[in-house]
Amino acid sequence: MHISAFPHELAHRAATVLGTRLEASIILGERGFAVRAGSSTDAAGRCDRAESLADDGPCVDAIEKRTVQVVPVIAETAGWEAWREQSLREGFVSALAVPASVNADIAVAINLYSRTPDPWTNELVTAADGYAQLAASMVKLHLKLADFEDATAGLYHQMSDLSATERAVGAIMHANDCTALEARRILESASRNRNVSQREVAETILRTLVMSEPSPGDDSSI
Repeated sequence: MHISAFPHELAHRAATVLGTRLEASIILGERGFAVRAGSSTDAAGRCDRAESLADDGPCVDAIEKRTVQVVPVIAETAGWEAWREQSLREGFVSALAVPASVNADIAVAINLYSRTPDPWTNELVTAADGYAQLAASMVKLHLKLADFEDATAGLYHQMSDLSATERAVGAIMHANDCTALEARRILESASRNRNVSQREVAETILRTLVMSEPSPGDDSSI
């Protein structure tokens, strides 16, 4: 199994098309947890990593409230301490977070970072929303494929609780570039906040972030 490359590719495309001075990152979230899914640059990725580990920031708020979060001046923003400090450390001046719903529980948000003051025109926000909706659509398709695979091969049903949890920890570590301890804290926090088992949270993460490796007999050239 491997992490889907789509969020990284979409983040790169969004940053390139929306503005040469913009950097982008995508967060996947559900009530109780947020995981960085892809970034156009290391700097943007480190900001979203700080946000997801703290479960606090504009993308997290955008996902929870399903509303656009505009941050005209990062240095003057109250709250979001870990994210704000990391963003300033990276040299970002302004930011924008645009959410899109995958389903009733899961959403994505695209974080756009700028090194110039408040470039967020109505046209740019509308364009960013288009990329957020595209990300949500792809996650929705990813979920459908995971459900189909599970129905036909029993991929997730056959996993033990320990196996599902350990795979989810690995996926979080890879996506967030964090330690195993930090990844486990995300799982534990999500389980506690949602009042569900860690197995259920783990499956959500695996179904949305991870794709199966082709079987040895598959021929991708066909």
